[in-house]
Amino acid sequence: MQQLPAAGWLKGLSEEALHHIEIKGVFRHYPSKETVFLQKSELTHYYIVVSGLANAYRQNEDGKRWTAGLFSKGDLFPHVGLLDDKHEYPANSETLSECTLLVIPRNEMRMIFASNPQIRLYLTLFLTEKSQDLIARFSDSVLGTAADRVLSFLKKLACNSGIRESDGRYLIDLGLTEQNIAEYIGVTPETVSRVLNRLCEEGKVEKLARKKLLVRLQT
Repeated sequence: MQQLPAAGWLKGLSEEALHHIEIKGVFRHYPSKETVFLQKSELTHYYIVVSGLANAYRQNEDGKRWTAGLFSKGDLFPHVGLLDDKHEYPANSETLSECTLLVIPRNEMRMIFASNPQIRLYLTLFLTEKSQDLIARFSDSVLGTAADRVLSFLKKLACNSGIRESDGRYLIDLGLTEQNIAEYIGVTPETVSRVLNRLCEEGKVEKLARKKLLVRLQT
């Protein structure tokens, strides 16, 4: 039987609270590269990642894409319409790998948010954290070098989902292409490749098979 993971913003919630969320939605499996929703279409559902990786992105008329968010196990998206009156999806969304998502109708999600104090607190903290993360990304894009941005991104992944090894490094199951990373931090894929190679030469990162990396946080 599929269950919500106690991860991401769900971590620390009681079993009762997790069940309260779970029964309001439907578990749905998505193949890789499947559209979840489109920008400016009516906001009808919220999504919680049970497994896999999804994103939210914007794209201009020339086809250039900017990734607004990456969502992994325990993440809720989109981040609008609960604390305000937004009625449209703010970006496009697609899966970057095979995903299982809990799909919750908007009216049910708003009722969950309004009626359960524990869930409301956890979700408010989660939304605040996402807002701060967006500010930090903008600051890095203005003030940081490309190498700073790549390393900051890898460290964040390590802290959020990495597995700590006995030597202090963190194992990251990246699940992302260099194109995905480039769209998220605002550089070219070639720059990501060049920076990763340099970080490997400096001993800060070690590449393993199947998009796995070992990252040293103290650099």
